[in-house]
Amino acid sequence: MKKSICKYTHDIVVFDVDGVLVDTSRSYFAVVVQAVQWAWTEVLHGEIDCEGFTERHFALTKTHPAFNDDYDIAWSIVCRAAASKNPSLSKSLPSPEEWRALLEGCTKMDVPSWVRQTFGEGVPRQLIRGVCEELYFGVPSTGEENNALLSPRKGLWENERPMISCSWRSLPVPAGIYTGRTAKELHLALRGLGWEDFPNSMIITSDSGITKPSPRGLKILCETAGANNPLFLGDTESDRQTVQAYGQGAFAAIGDFLPDAELAFPGPEEALMHFALLPSSKK
Repeated sequence: MKKSICKYTHDIVVFDVDGVLVDTSRSYFAVVVQAVQWAWTEVLHGEIDCEGFTERHFALTKTHPAFNDDYDIAWSIVCRAAASKNPSLSKSLPSPEEWRALLEGCTKMDVPSWVRQTFGEGVPRQLIRGVCEELYFGVPSTGEENNALLSPRKGLWENERPMISCSWRSLPVPAGIYTGRTAKELHLALRGLGWEDFPNSMIITSDSGITKPSPRGLKILCETAGANNPLFLGDTESDRQTVQAYGQGAFAAIGDFLPDAELAFPGPEEALMHFALLPSSKK
């Protein structure tokens, strides 16, 4: 953790969810890995002869501000591999560093257009998103599986664990959530945190049509709370650029995805303590 003297008096704290409030290391990453494997074998009829999509691929993708949607990470890498026209995954999948270099071509923050123009749509986007949703939420054994892409299984969301133990109500300033999750996905996270009573008026999800790194989400939350100096806790480049685009407040990086961040903390409670926003009972 980088040491820094606390210079800010913040009147709202805004949380990203994945990797900040909730440990998703065994959920969304696994969704991407399994979706890539499914598409490669079931749709493209290829051979899995390597490790496949790795944590290094995932971490380097998260340093690009356009890739805030994990389902599109799966679709993008599948389309890149499919473009090789080779049944061997080891010969079709770029190395993590090669993949990150390719991502530099996505300069307009429009992932679907960039993928289609650069690699073609070797596998339909909605098909990959559908299998990602089934992997994340699970497929029940209720007869509904007849319409599913996958066989009945538990959802990978069940592997998620809270990263914060205090209630949002105990914070000394208003709290907001700005996430790339859908409302349905966020409901599961809030349930796991015991934050089911979090006010809807202080939540921005992808269902709103507002996605990071747009500063609009921060603007709406600050206006709703009557605040003007936000502290945003996030873990990806899109989170950091959201604060930069907003032009005020501070960004604190949680976890390891942004090692060059000015303020970096292993977890949200360490960040809140640094900014004197952790309840006294937690210090």
